[in-house]
Amino acid sequence: MLELQLTVQQLKVLAIVVTETRGGSIQSLARTVGVSLATMSGIVDRLASQAMIERSADSNDQRVRRVVATERGRETVQHLLAARPELGLPLLSRLSLDDLHALVQGVRALMKAVREGVA
Repeated sequence: MLELQLTVQQLKVLAIVVTETRGGSIQSLARTVGVSLATMSGIVDRLASQAMIERSADSNDQRVRRVVATERGRETVQHLLAARPELGLPLLSRLSLDDLHALVQGVRALMKAVREGVA
């Protein structure tokens, strides 16, 4: 995980997008993660530049862009979960949004502990 070129927020957004079958809008992702639209746009831009996600037009409203995980994005999340196969995507997709938030908070705390331990 430390070799990835992803910030914790980018990883969080990627994990959320991977579990969304239709993808999410930038507005809904910003609301879910608790950041501004500008911040989410930057996160999405960086993930797109790494080919982890792509944007597509919403089938119901052409003004809205859906953010969906690419194969590379899904593989990245799968790679991160490979050490614990029981925590794979079928399980994550059954978690509520609140539970996903709690999971992300826990992963964020672990990453902070790892960074502090390495420094």
